[in-house]
Amino acid sequence: MMLLNGLLALGALAFTIPLAIHLLYRSKFKTIQWGAMHLLEPVVRINRRRIQWMHLLLLLVRCLLPILLAFCLSLPLLTGCRALPGDVPQTLVIVVDDSLSMAARDASGVSRIERVKHELADYLTGLTRRDEIIWIPASEIRTAPSVSGRGTMGTADALARLRNLAATTGPFDLAQVIRAGITAADHGSHLERRVMIVSDFQSCNVNDAAIDGLRTLTHASPSDHAPPLVQFWDVGGDASSLENVSVDSIETLSPAVVPDRQTRFAARVRNASDTPVDKARVSWAFNGVAVEPELVSIPARSTSLVHHTAALSKSGIHEISVSVDHPDALIEDNQRSMAVEVIREIDVVLVDGQPGAKPLEGETDYLAIALSPFAFAHQEEVDAVRASVISPAELLKRITHAPPNIIVLANVASLSEDQQTKIAEFVYAGGSLILFDGQNLDDATYAKSWKYGSTTMPLPAKLEEIVGVPSGDRDSAMRLGDLNSQYTPWSRLAPAEQRPLSGVDVHAYRKLVPITPRNEPNSQQESEPESEPRADAESVVLLVMANGDPVVVSAQRGRGRIVQFAIPCDDSWTSLPLRRVYLPMMQQLTLDLIGSGKATTVSTGEPMLISLDEFRSNPRHESTPQDAKDANVVIPTGQAKSARDSESSGDAELDVEAPFFTAQTPHSSEVRIELPGDWQRDGTAPLLWTQTNHAGLYRFRQLRTLPDDVQVVTSTIRVAEVPAEESQLRATEGDRLTAVAEMIGATLHRDVASIQDAEQTRRFGREIWRWFLYALLIAMVLEMVVQQQLVQKNRGGVV
Repeated sequence: MMLLNGLLALGALAFTIPLAIHLLYRSKFKTIQWGAMHLLEPVVRINRRRIQWMHLLLLLVRCLLPILLAFCLSLPLLTGCRALPGDVPQTLVIVVDDSLSMAARDASGVSRIERVKHELADYLTGLTRRDEIIWIPASEIRTAPSVSGRGTMGTADALARLRNLAATTGPFDLAQVIRAGITAADHGSHLERRVMIVSDFQSCNVNDAAIDGLRTLTHASPSDHAPPLVQFWDVGGDASSLENVSVDSIETLSPAVVPDRQTRFAARVRNASDTPVDKARVSWAFNGVAVEPELVSIPARSTSLVHHTAALSKSGIHEISVSVDHPDALIEDNQRSMAVEVIREIDVVLVDGQPGAKPLEGETDYLAIALSPFAFAHQEEVDAVRASVISPAELLKRITHAPPNIIVLANVASLSEDQQTKIAEFVYAGGSLILFDGQNLDDATYAKSWKYGSTTMPLPAKLEEIVGVPSGDRDSAMRLGDLNSQYTPWSRLAPAEQRPLSGVDVHAYRKLVPITPRNEPNSQQESEPESEPRADAESVVLLVMANGDPVVVSAQRGRGRIVQFAIPCDDSWTSLPLRRVYLPMMQQLTLDLIGSGKATTVSTGEPMLISLDEFRSNPRHESTPQDAKDANVVIPTGQAKSARDSESSGDAELDVEAPFFTAQTPHSSEVRIELPGDWQRDGTAPLLWTQTNHAGLYRFRQLRTLPDDVQVVTSTIRVAEVPAEESQLRATEGDRLTAVAEMIGATLHRDVASIQDAEQTRRFGREIWRWFLYALLIAMVLEMVVQQQLVQKNRGGVV
């Protein structure tokens, strides 16, 4: 306890005055003997002890009065046996939850984010000019301040950031948010530091994974200062009465989306309330053009699937959105979008090195069925791949007159130098090559040294001897290992609890040694001209045997890729073509090679990768965006020239300067993308966009300058969406949130007034002079009561 007016506490010594008067009164007391005294002795003996206690009580109350008055005037404070910071300047880190659930409205129609804006603005105006503020929206914790002075601001700047705050992002990791806040506070310029986390604390943010992360979090800061105080401001309240209807997901039910082919789409609409929704209006829109809406009924606490069939006429990336017209607590999640890539039918040429006389005896029969299953089954479903089988003699003519997207060499014994050169040019220009092994590759010269004019094109791996016996029995079969978890197209085939290739028998395989720039022959490096790409990219192993030997190796060559298999594509060496996993495995590989495996729709906060092929309008590149073919070329004379015409006339290869790229996000104007210094304009390096905190449509443009100041503008799109769990509006249980706060030593508050009271007590202590004043008044009343009792006794009898 601390006294603000310590000198006035000396007035407590006045308690000696009533004590002295009492002692003096007792010294003047005299006993007078008279005749009838013996008749009163029994009464005196009975009442003496009671009267003595009454006098002592009166003395105690009279001594207590000056003590209470002195302490009341000295203004005592409770400090908890610690030094109070007082009004010293502080570093306040404010982490505000800007996820979509903060836009939920209560019965009065006021959203949580608007209430936070109003109350937090009043709180910020109460801070002093010496205080510094670090503002961190929960969606930007990855870019939290990490150096002293970075990100600090005053009250005016914080209020400006507060006014622009919008609830449009996805859920956050509570442990990561707290860690970022503490790190930012450690780099503040003041010793007094505090972290305020403002959120509705949805259950998806305080899940078991977040609690596990908090167990490792301690207040041991990297600095030498005391750990900052962490405060939770829970603005969620009771969400059980809130009704919400949301669009949780949109997906394509067809295996591929091909131009002018009917494609089935499905949207999942959720009703998170206890009241059934009858005849809700659901609307589909394709590239912003709405179609006829339909009425859907959704049971309480349930979901419904809404199907729609449409045909998209142009290749490229299209925006598909679904909206439901229903008034609820969170209108912002009544619409959801996705970006879907419409690809032209993939043209794959299968070069059969060992044709068969009967079905399924040819080298490429199993692969042809896997790539085009619906065509072989005569079904109406659309195949993403059009596979055609040719002989090696037809290869050169096919590449020259009708170049495919992918060339597959299946156990091809030999290729002429012209064929090798043509295939190498095809790969370096952006085509893909898949090379399957077999007995014929033992004598194939191209497999050892691929002729490319006067140089060679290195394959992803060197070919060694064959391991095993191709005609071996099952008892001697070897096993495949695990898929490369970093290769996204195949990672979908292997959930964490399954091994889809565990039952595949491998009787023989080719020993492959992946080629890297370090083990590439020096002769190739010296003789290869600088104008042509060489093996400057590391080979990536996509699949291995159980003993670790590579089975599938991939490498980038120019703008194209080569995938090399250590096994054939038929069942002569392995039982892989006989397994169900073979079909999706080959299809996913094919889609990835032409770029259709790209993530066109991401969750908020996830990075976006944009391949430069999407900006090209060459018909051979299937990933050209829809609006790229209609982009205008602006020339000084005012004439317009299409991007496709500029490509066909050869202007695209005559760029005056390197192209530059821009990005237009949902809530800001168009900005130029700053490319890294080592970025290559040959098209092998994709664009990376990481500022995806807000949900909506992202449009990326490429601007190229041709001779005579001709400019070509092409574009493509991506979509970022908030995960559906944000729409559930399920608050964390009070006991669970309290336990989390206690785990890290934080304090939990329900409103800003509670934070202000707690901060006033922490910084200035708790004033208790009022309690002394109340005690003083009670003591004064008690003194009068006791005095009256003694007077009445004295008047009624002998003391």
